[in-house]
Amino acid sequence: MSDRRSSRRSSTMGIRRGSATSTSSTGSRKHMKDRGLRDEEAKAQEREGSLAWKILSNTQMQTLQDLPVEELEKKIAEILKLNNHHVDLNEGVLLDYYVSCFWWAKEQNFSVQQISGFITVLHTLLENIKEKKLSLVNNLKEFKKMLIGVGNENSELSGGLDFFDVNQAKTLSDFLQQTFFQHYKLYEFLFHQEREEQIVCREEKLVIEVLPKADLPYPPPLDEGIDEDIYSSYIATPVSSPEGDGEAATEDKEGEKDISAGGPETPAVDPLEGVTADDVKRIMDEVARDMLGDLQADIGKKLKERESEIIARINKIHRIADS
Repeated sequence: MSDRRSSRRSSTMGIRRGSATSTSSTGSRKHMKDRGLRDEEAKAQEREGSLAWKILSNTQMQTLQDLPVEELEKKIAEILKLNNHHVDLNEGVLLDYYVSCFWWAKEQNFSVQQISGFITVLHTLLENIKEKKLSLVNNLKEFKKMLIGVGNENSELSGGLDFFDVNQAKTLSDFLQQTFFQHYKLYEFLFHQEREEQIVCREEKLVIEVLPKADLPYPPPLDEGIDEDIYSSYIATPVSSPEGDGEAATEDKEGEKDISAGGPETPAVDPLEGVTADDVKRIMDEVARDMLGDLQADIGKKLKERESEIIARINKIHRIADS
């Protein structure tokens, strides 16, 4: 009895291995065969209702499967007409999902026919949310209909994915459960929730706030700072006392009376009248000498002290070398 059981097990394992080998070899032959077919010929070989070549044709799949991920993203955006994915959030999300799903299917060693059918499934499920507004339960039912006939080659009923085997269909279902159905509310929000548009500028010119000019009441830059004594003596406007304001007001009134009476007007005197460019240059030289003279002397003194220290060290080194 034990010999019969072992022989049955070995024969069963042999059948399973043989079927797996034949399935993989059949898939590889089908993949190589699809490379030389035109789009019309590839569609003609499919069963009625097949989901292959609906969104991505055979020619497009042959081009996409060998591209790196950056070029793949550009090509899928062109095929699916997601031209504004850089600025449109909806298109950007859809493009990222299509590219990630395509790359995952490629890593699962799916054939071009299987990847094309997988992309059709994604497109159908997303359109069910966008156009038909199906709930999660109803969309799951639609996906279940697509899996009819998987693993049964002799079945007359087919949901369009009969080119997948049972293990591949299970892997596909687990992937969609984790990446799509588990986040169903997010996709509903993506398609049906209106977001507030932020208008940057209504006018042709964009207004940008800049720092105010270096003028009162704002302080000037620090590199233009001067001593407070010089500022108070020569720049700041003197503060007048209340008595002085009263006297000034009285003088202004008296002046107005004189003018109204037709008295002679006093000509305004320019305080810089008679000052030439040479005078200004001479004054600036004197101020520079007064301000920088002590600094120059201090620097020269420190340089001499440093020079003396270096000479002393050199002499000490020579004495040690001679001894």
